[in-house]
Amino acid sequence: MQTDNEKYNETVQPNTAFLNELKDKLPEFFTNNGSFDLNKFMSQLKDKNINELSEGYQLDFIGKDYARRQAGEMPTTVIVPDEKQNKGEGKDSNNLFFTGDNLEVLRHLQNNYQNKIDVIYIDPPYNTGSDGFVYPDSFEYSDEKLKDMFGLDDDQVERLKSIQGKSNHSAWLTFIYPRLILAKKILSDSGVIFVSIDDNEVSNLKDTMDEIYGESSYLSTLIWDRNHSAQAGIFKVYHEYILAYAKKSNLITTPKSANHERFEAGALKKVDDRHPLNEFTFPKGTRFDAPDGTELTGSWGGAEQVKIVSGRLISDHGRLKDDVTLAAGFTQIKQMHDYFDGKDVVDTRGQKVVEFYLNSTGKVRVIKERSVETPATVQKFGTQGAASEALAHLFKSSVPYFSSPKPVKMLETIVNWFSKPTSTILDFFAGSSTTADAIMQLNAKDGGHRKFIMVQKPEKTYVVDKETGEAKLDKSGNRIPTKGGKAAYEAGYMTIDPISRERIRRAAKKIRKDNELT
Repeated sequence: MQTDNEKYNETVQPNTAFLNELKDKLPEFFTNNGSFDLNKFMSQLKDKNINELSEGYQLDFIGKDYARRQAGEMPTTVIVPDEKQNKGEGKDSNNLFFTGDNLEVLRHLQNNYQNKIDVIYIDPPYNTGSDGFVYPDSFEYSDEKLKDMFGLDDDQVERLKSIQGKSNHSAWLTFIYPRLILAKKILSDSGVIFVSIDDNEVSNLKDTMDEIYGESSYLSTLIWDRNHSAQAGIFKVYHEYILAYAKKSNLITTPKSANHERFEAGALKKVDDRHPLNEFTFPKGTRFDAPDGTELTGSWGGAEQVKIVSGRLISDHGRLKDDVTLAAGFTQIKQMHDYFDGKDVVDTRGQKVVEFYLNSTGKVRVIKERSVETPATVQKFGTQGAASEALAHLFKSSVPYFSSPKPVKMLETIVNWFSKPTSTILDFFAGSSTTADAIMQLNAKDGGHRKFIMVQKPEKTYVVDKETGEAKLDKSGNRIPTKGGKAAYEAGYMTIDPISRERIRRAAKKIRKDNELT
């Protein structure tokens, strides 16, 4: 017996997901029976003097219509809770960990998490030819059904089916395309998605993200300077990319600073129209960095002249002995008033005023703390080797169970940039759960209550025959570990997902111990 979702999926077309989103945004262009009124839409374009026939280009690949259709389908699986975990150490947790196909999980998340995820980070297969990626999603429809759904002929059906089990660009795009569409729907309006990638697919990923999220939603391409090892080839490749896109770029603000760096600057300028002469009284006890007993009189400072109006400027153990009123071209007179009135002061750039003081020559200085920053596109989050060593150390293993885990610092930094203390963060290629580790560490540092959702497919750590689905055996009748999966297999992990969950447990325990948390 068919479920309602299975019946619905039979009616899904390649543009169903797009039309549903369009109907949500532009309901006035849909008729009572749910059809899109193209004539009305084109009339509006004409009225607004928009040339809908202007030149352009689009991304095309074998399997695109199929990928679009996948994005519009409903889930056909059910979520089965892990009762042992939920009644045990996870009973008080607000975090989620899904074991399964991330495409199905993303479909499930549409119901309860639409527009609710603030940050998404994913590290999908890079399609390097050696990372084991092949197109994994099965074509569950007959050839005749594929012809009917997409208007294909026999040759086109064969071309579509040719990507299954392959690792070419079309296969990779067909795999990633529906996942990125569904990810956009659960991203909040002020949300940001980060996608790690390398040179093999970065251009295709950029075109795909531009198409799904919009060129105007592109924020930047970060370059992770990750490794300086010896390499053969014409160039040494030391980097990977992280593409950053917003749901709505007009709602994105300058990222928060991770280190609250302090800096110092002058608070005086030459008197002019922009910086008129003002008087200000510095109270007794204000810091004055001059030897004990030093007194300044009259005026000083050259072009940035400072003049005593009343009182005496005398150092008493590094502080003003008495109140003194000075006249100068103060650049931050309002902030000075607020600071000395005991208020918390934040300037127009989001920088917190820590102190106004007088240096040894009687110049007014200000110390501020950056609460926001404009990050550089080239980032040194730490090396790939250091991240692998840290993971091995956490598991008390001599070798890491993952060959290329991301540094915790990377995830901690980008999550901090665009999250709030109560944000929900999603990683649907969880891998070793670096994202979860980073979120827990960030919460411990700033007292936040961020939640995470991790999704990891139960990928085998041993080689499986593509035809039979059974484990391949060596001459001795033993399973053959996958490339990069030998250490995990020998440690007793038959699939990747339990490693991900164990990483979370171990990281949480370490964080509690390091921060003396109960």
